[in-house]
Amino acid sequence: SADDEKRIVVSHGALFARADPDRFGVQQITDRQHLAATTAALSGVKLVDEIADYIVRLIRATRESPELSAGASPRAAALLARAATAHAALDGRDYTIPDDVKLLAQPLLRHRLLLSPSAEIDGRQVDAIVADLINAVEAPR
Repeated sequence: SADDEKRIVVSHGALFARADPDRFGVQQITDRQHLAATTAALSGVKLVDEIADYIVRLIRATRESPELSAGASPRAAALLARAATAHAALDGRDYTIPDDVKLLAQPLLRHRLLLSPSAEIDGRQVDAIVADLINAVEAPR
């Protein structure tokens, strides 16, 4: 019943509320001020139109590939853009480059794509298809 489900959720919530983080090896590695500073630093990283267009073309290529029955969504494009800017910031730059996108495309897209039946039969792998798309879609210079 709904009441039983509610009791289970509440009891599990209480269990986690009482859990000692040290018991599980969880340690704080940052604080709110550092996270706020990091977020502010990301807002200063430039994503020029050419890089945004490259991301859109790469995502669109996943939807147009006959080897994929389901390509990446517009949300994946937004996440790839955000990840590329974060990578640029971690690399000490205030601008993104195509290599930021190329580096992150496979890990970000691999679980969002579904092989077509013919690609599965041929033994193709999503990572190989993404690599082919990265090579096929012209990056800005």
